[in-house]
Amino acid sequence: MKLIPWAKPKVTIQDRKIINNALRSGWISHGSYVEKFENKLKNFLKVKYASSVSNGTAALQLAFLSLGLKRGDEILCPSYCYMAAANIATQMFLNIKFIDVEKNSFCLSLNSIKKNVTKKTKAVVVVHTYGNTCEIDSISRFLKKRKIFLIEDTAEALGSKYKNKYLGAFGDISTISFHSTKSITTGEGGAIVTNNKEIYEKAKLLRNHGVKNKRYYHNVPGFNFRISNILCALGYSQLKRLNKIKKKRKKIFYFYLSNIDKKKISVQNFSKNIDPLYWTFSMYIKEKKYKRDNLISFLQKK
Repeated sequence: MKLIPWAKPKVTIQDRKIINNALRSGWISHGSYVEKFENKLKNFLKVKYASSVSNGTAALQLAFLSLGLKRGDEILCPSYCYMAAANIATQMFLNIKFIDVEKNSFCLSLNSIKKNVTKKTKAVVVVHTYGNTCEIDSISRFLKKRKIFLIEDTAEALGSKYKNKYLGAFGDISTISFHSTKSITTGEGGAIVTNNKEIYEKAKLLRNHGVKNKRYYHNVPGFNFRISNILCALGYSQLKRLNKIKKKRKKIFYFYLSNIDKKKISVQNFSKNIDPLYWTFSMYIKEKKYKRDNLISFLQKK
């Protein structure tokens, strides 16, 4: 079977120049591009704080830890999404309650959350699957009233907007992935973003072995979730052209959309409130007689 890559990240001449600058600086691990990348990211999303980490899954673990979630706490997760959040929750012995997503959007709705939230619920993980979301502003307001944390997993949605506000700016804390399949990449890498200073300070402390100011003095038991200066240099360069990437992906999405048989195939629905960064083109086969596996085989041959 021919192996078709999920995505091929584009590394430009400019990317290489900035990576070489990072190498020449002598700062291979930590360095100026870590701070530059974090500042550019928070300014892009219009949030107060950003902290880069080693990958998107580490970002989720850091989010859970920064919110003080502990063994036995109940969290709601979508039953259809990439399972990174649920994997980490399992390892932390959190009580995961899987809830249904909307069939058309593939995302959690306010209604599905309302049906499943209980007095025990401490947090809800909203995964913006394939760059999409449901009424995230209403979800945020509802959870705030209930004093339940909202964690946005924007791994597949960096650059998507809901009512002219970037996804990632609605949650108490939001996580991002810069894996090679994502819209911009650092190879491996991720980030947490938040508008809450207390959450940010705790995340920053836990990310760096629990060391705050005094070198080798550990204020709390922490982790090593740091990312290198070289990888942040690549992310910094790629983030500069995210809007161009978004425009190109939109063009590709609509090319596919205009060339499928809509009687036999439906696609993910994006509401009029969403200006998405189309992360992938997913299809739903309407009739059973048109086998999904047959379509996959046909596409692989082509």
